[in-house]
Amino acid sequence: MTTTWYTSPAAVAAAERMAAEGVVGDPACSMAAVGQPDPLLLPRTGRIGIGRSGGYTCLIA
Repeated sequence: MTTTWYTSPAAVAAAERMAAEGVVGDPACSMAAVGQPDPLLLPRTGRIGIGRSGGYTCLIA
């Protein structure tokens, strides 16, 4: 299965919340990180939404 990456408004909003709070983790994220998370840690899926803000990254599978 090929994974499609796209900019997700929900993931961007979650990344913005994490950056504002200075905390990694948001209920909207399947995976959250400061910097680049390893996408190989996510389950294989058709679409992954990504959002970044202030060095924080949120992925939604």
